[in-house]
Amino acid sequence: MFKQSKVRTQRQQNTIFLFCAYSMLSLISFSFKLIDSQLSLGVFEQVNLIVAMSIVVIFSIHLLTWLVRNKAHKGFRHAMYHYHVLLKLRKAFLDAGYYNKRVYFNIDIADLPKIQLLFSNEYSKAKLLIENINITKDIGEVNLSFALNNFVVDRAYLSNNELYYVFEIYNSNINHQFKFENVLELKKQSSELNDYTLFIDKFVSMPLYGTLLVGQTGSGKTYALYSLILQMLSKDVAYNIFFADPKNSSLAVLGEHISSENTATDIDEIIKLLQKFNEAMEARKKDIKKDLRSKLEATYADFHYEPYVFIFDEFASFQTVLQTMEKKKRDEVMKLLSQVVLQGRQLGFFIWIVMQKSDATLLPTNLRENLPVKFVLGNAEKQTYTTAFGVGVDIPEKDFSLGQGVFTSPIVASTPKICHFSYLDFDILDAVNLLRKDGR
Repeated sequence: MFKQSKVRTQRQQNTIFLFCAYSMLSLISFSFKLIDSQLSLGVFEQVNLIVAMSIVVIFSIHLLTWLVRNKAHKGFRHAMYHYHVLLKLRKAFLDAGYYNKRVYFNIDIADLPKIQLLFSNEYSKAKLLIENINITKDIGEVNLSFALNNFVVDRAYLSNNELYYVFEIYNSNINHQFKFENVLELKKQSSELNDYTLFIDKFVSMPLYGTLLVGQTGSGKTYALYSLILQMLSKDVAYNIFFADPKNSSLAVLGEHISSENTATDIDEIIKLLQKFNEAMEARKKDIKKDLRSKLEATYADFHYEPYVFIFDEFASFQTVLQTMEKKKRDEVMKLLSQVVLQGRQLGFFIWIVMQKSDATLLPTNLRENLPVKFVLGNAEKQTYTTAFGVGVDIPEKDFSLGQGVFTSPIVASTPKICHFSYLDFDILDAVNLLRKDGR
């Protein structure tokens, strides 16, 4: 029903556009016929008539050009918004001096960059392409926010051919966050994805990867984890989830509720849990080697193996205590972590590291750089973004609410992109009991 409604709307918009174009062409044709029929008038009257008809023709051509340029076949609302945004962008280019100076007949002309604005069908998202005009002026000096009204920049990057700066924008008035009043709603949403893919919000979902989740207290990290863990429990394939919580807080309680034998809080027990996780990975390595002979570049998901996820909460607390131990023990732990991070993707073994900050003193650089997915939730300090995503990466300017932040992920987001984790309006432990009772 929804698709049919969209088709009818598109047909109506095309009909209106064609009607306008047909009307203008008819008006032009009528003008010439009127001039031809009035040749018996005096010269002065004929000149006035020709001038009037010429104005009508020129106006009609300009109007038709405006309709085409602003894609009026998508609707009058689209055309007006498209026109006003482009007008504001051109003004922003002039104000920032982002143009090439040309001289025609001794007159200075500002040669502005070409602009393409491509909206989605629901006007919730769009792509803004701005020509790379190869001048020394930085496009970052252009105040794009002024021109985009309710739209904010989600991602920004240079096109593959380097001809355009591409800005992925979205309507900030549209809520990206899922809100679930019970776990069955979450389970239904999760069932729309395959067993090895988790959703973040209405616009973002991704397969399993090694993950870094950073955020200060109160940023929504814990409930972000709850959302992802409940999705794992709702899948048809069994997830083997390991919980390490050196602060023995809420994640440890949840872990003991889900899998007490795979939950640890004491540092020695956590190290044993890491060893157990690695042993399972080594066993998987032998099993999957046989399968890879039939499909060399396949992964665990292609062969329907169960995923293993090691969730390491408050990693900084663990690292602080670890640094007081002998070097042999420290090296052993780093080796265990590195083996999973470097080898686990194909085998289906993933480390999720959760912490408030991710500087090199708390998280070794080689581990951080080899975690493909990185989240920073809440309004973090500049240094936090730098250590998570690297130097010179632009972060979308926004006052992030609870559970909201930015992330990078292979394919989905090569540069930081905004996300908003689900709002869970139900008891988490009751939800776990219900999912276990249903047998997933």
